Amino acid sequence: MAPAHESPCQMMRRLAKAQGAEIGRTEKRIDELRKKIGDLQAQPVPDAAAIAALRQAAESLEKKLEDDRLSLSTLEDVITENC
Repeated sequence: MAPAHESPCQMMRRLAKAQGAEIGRTEKRIDELRKKIGDLQAQPVPDAAAIAALRQAAESLEKKLEDDRLSLSTLEDVITENC
């Protein structure tokens, strides 16, 4: 919860910091999924359905990551221009 005395610039900076942390978590999750995909592909009999599901999840997270980065960039531009 934001403090009652938080200025608009402070709020935007806090949101940008939180967005940056979320981007980091998403990047970590994508890396974990890619590792799992690689591990499954290395199996003697790869589970094609599991690999496809993991790829779909990774692609979904990559889209989210792209959107989050764009959102953060826009927020940083607003902060630069106004704070």
